[in-house]
Amino acid sequence: MTVATGRLEGAALTRAAVAGTFNEARPLFVPGPLRPAAVLVRDLMGAIAIVLCIPFVILAIGTPIALCLRLLLWVGGLL
Repeated sequence: MTVATGRLEGAALTRAAVAGTFNEARPLFVPGPLRPAAVLVRDLMGAIAIVLCIPFVILAIGTPIALCLRLLLWVGGLL
């Protein structure tokens, strides 16, 4: 449906045309002797990502709390 005319029009790209590309995709995995190394690298990258995100989560939670406390102290000082 277009906004300008309010008419219903057929989609330019149907779902059937796109479905073939997803159905034909092969799973991503490393075959043979490199598989244990690939799994190890995947696990290490996941652990590093979690460790690097923790400080940002602490900042995202702590900053508004600290700002609210400062605001309350400032308002309390004005009274």
